Amino acid sequence: MKRRIIVLLAAALFLTGCKAGREQETDADQTAFTVNGEEISLREWNFYVRMNQMQWEREDLDTYGDDMWSMEVDDDGTTLADSLKEEVMNLICRTHLSAQKAEEYGVSLSEEQLEEVRQRAEDFMGAYNEALLEYAGADEEFVCDQLSLTELSLQTEEAAVADYEPELSEEDYHREGICYVLVSTTGLRDAEGNLTPFTEEEVQERTDLAFEICETARETGDLKSVAEEKGMTPVVSSMGMTNENDGQEPLMLDAARTLEVGEISDPVETEEGWFVVQHTNDFDADASDYWKDYLTDLGRQERLAQILDEWMEQAEITVNQDVIDQVNVKIVLKELL
Repeated sequence: MKRRIIVLLAAALFLTGCKAGREQETDADQTAFTVNGEEISLREWNFYVRMNQMQWEREDLDTYGDDMWSMEVDDDGTTLADSLKEEVMNLICRTHLSAQKAEEYGVSLSEEQLEEVRQRAEDFMGAYNEALLEYAGADEEFVCDQLSLTELSLQTEEAAVADYEPELSEEDYHREGICYVLVSTTGLRDAEGNLTPFTEEEVQERTDLAFEICETARETGDLKSVAEEKGMTPVVSSMGMTNENDGQEPLMLDAARTLEVGEISDPVETEEGWFVVQHTNDFDADASDYWKDYLTDLGRQERLAQILDEWMEQAEITVNQDVIDQVNVKIVLKELL
């Protein structure tokens, strides 16, 4: 849920340079489609298509080239442009559906929140060149309206699952303390992220280092201190009963679970290099509290997705295809920036 808020607000602030072209200004009030009787204008449709088009081009143009929008993404002949429009349609529908539920959940924007939205809209208008704003068909009032709608929908979605408590057992969020160190055998990256692989000799040296760290740490009983003395960066972390949703190296976690508290594993070989891990305690209270909150939030996100799907299934959506088709996706990023 938090991730979606960040994505939507960031996108809205990034791409005001993305809306309907001024050449369509006289037709901007045409109804592109309706959501439960609420009319969505050509202007709004075009704005969000352009917004997301610019974002996708920013991410993928260098990879796919100027013909990216005609590239087929499945065996049915669906192009990337078709995929973009489908995602934008879903985004707009769900935003309006959520906003339509605001009163039901007792959600409204305070004057302070509206002032924050107005400030974001003002900042947005000042952040981009005139050519980009002109192509986007963006003015401050319209941007403010869209940001307000997004904020209202997001707060409604939060309210819809605020009281939802996923079924969790203590075993789900129980965490035990670990400390580990990774001795990489892949290579070094420069500031641009380019990897210079280690030579065979260097790989052997680093392999020897991992085993040396393991042996010395077993003698002292303190992996963290030994790793630091060897110039490595140990990680103080935690582990659960399973690897699900953990995000740490699974082979390292599997090894850690076989250890008694205080024990140190043999070096564990992975694609990244050698891990050495110590099981430091059998209950990490802070990590367990964090994990419980994390799993609760994850469960609420899953529940919200179900609710949104239900709202979409129940919604009456009518599309004016002739109006929708007026928005053609083409490469514009290089022309405007």
